[in-house]
Amino acid sequence: MGQYLALGLTYSIFTGLENLRKNKVSNGSLRRGIQRSLSFDMTLYDEVETDNNLVFTLKDESLEKDLLPFLETLYPMIYEQKNKKDIGILKQLHSTPSTQWWDVDHEKDDCVFQIDNYAESCIIKLGNSQSNIRLGFDNVILYRGHGKILTEGMDDFIDLFNRCLHETFNEHPIVRSVQVYITG
Repeated sequence: MGQYLALGLTYSIFTGLENLRKNKVSNGSLRRGIQRSLSFDMTLYDEVETDNNLVFTLKDESLEKDLLPFLETLYPMIYEQKNKKDIGILKQLHSTPSTQWWDVDHEKDDCVFQIDNYAESCIIKLGNSQSNIRLGFDNVILYRGHGKILTEGMDDFIDLFNRCLHETFNEHPIVRSVQVYITG
């Protein structure tokens, strides 16, 4: 499988507790680092410690309040020149309780609103310290570009695109949990 440029909703962010504790990184410091490095609004996420991980999960109220209005603004822009049937996912989501949105037709071939099994992790540097923290992501693909891409030199472009996306849709708070990234 090749690599594609994707727009994904990050519904969870996770990292190992062992590395956090070893580097004396507080949960609050990590939240601030994620917000600064990835431009995510961490107030949209709940925080839970499991046996091995610190997990930030998108709050249900954030999804219920803003996901559909955001997608109703985004999808017509993406599909303006394409086949309009691709935004049929909006009808499907409107008729499904929000508690079941993650169960909606994840096997679709067109990669719209599908769990991304290939989302890569990233490493963020926290402040002036030497602490590098690896973050993993659980994403739902909101859109995946057609055609494979070459990935060299894409980091700066992706960072700029993420910032533009967040600014363009700033009236939808949930956009601060969306990222452009490369997927398999």
